[in-house]
Amino acid sequence: MRRAKVGMLTSGLLAMLWWNTADAQVGDPNTPVDPYPEPEQTDDEVQPEPEPEPEPTDDEIQPEPAPAPEEPKPPPAPIVFPHLFTAPTGRLLPAAMIYSSTGVDTGGGIKSDFRVGLGNVAEFGLATTDTIRKIVDDGDPERIQPYVLATFKMGVREDLLFEHQPAMSIGFRKSFEHNTSGRDTRVASLYFAASRDIGRKFAVHAGGVFWDASIKTDTEEVLLHDKGVNKQLRAFGGFEVEPLDDALIIVDLFWVPELRFRDISLPDNITLTPTLSWGVRYKVTESALLESGVRVPDIQDVNLLDAQIFGQFTFVSRKLSNWLRDIR
Repeated sequence: MRRAKVGMLTSGLLAMLWWNTADAQVGDPNTPVDPYPEPEQTDDEVQPEPEPEPEPTDDEIQPEPAPAPEEPKPPPAPIVFPHLFTAPTGRLLPAAMIYSSTGVDTGGGIKSDFRVGLGNVAEFGLATTDTIRKIVDDGDPERIQPYVLATFKMGVREDLLFEHQPAMSIGFRKSFEHNTSGRDTRVASLYFAASRDIGRKFAVHAGGVFWDASIKTDTEEVLLHDKGVNKQLRAFGGFEVEPLDDALIIVDLFWVPELRFRDISLPDNITLTPTLSWGVRYKVTESALLESGVRVPDIQDVNLLDAQIFGQFTFVSRKLSNWLRDIR
């Protein structure tokens, strides 16, 4: 009896289990039921797919950073003339600038000048001049040419040492020995010059020159320094006016030796004569210039027939100066 009750109870439990499983099945009744089903998501729990990011507009696109600009190179050094027509100035050629000038005049004279700037504080040059003259006995003055001279000049530019300081330089010129009319001649000069710009269109130049010279024969020699300092020392000067950007009007006064070939026992065998020049310096290009004017070799003589019209071409090269600037 007890066994029958247990069997009936077991059969009832199995029937109830089968009935609950049948109600939970969907679709194929043969598909096994997951005893741990995942809960279904509601509409509120469904996550929408992310929207694609909008493409940037032209205004939003950031350009690539431009490369850093190169440091600008300094401009080429301006042309600074170490002399007027005959008189020197207090100015110096810029470092490594090469200066070359060649000229002729109506009296048949030929001159040339070659210089190079040294470190903005000095310059060296070689030149031939036609300003040294001789007088044989009591004849007319004649040029001694080519009269070759070497030049060394040093100084400072304007405002370098103190405010309103002019450009200042000390120069020394000495000739090679030159034989003419059976005599050996030499000249040398030591000068101090100062230059100052007054505004943009005007400049003044002034200084003093100390000359020495000699005339030598086979037996005797005349020396200018034996005559005393008052026979050797002279003042000189000049000015520049710039009416246009590419043209200068120049006037200058300088002193040069005049050698008299006569009896050595006579006085004043060597004298200093004042030379006056005026004219125009025209800048054709940044490197080429033309100069022309009038030169009176001895204004004490007041002889206009002895005056000369001169013309000269000047060339300035900055190639060496620019190369040195670029490699620094």
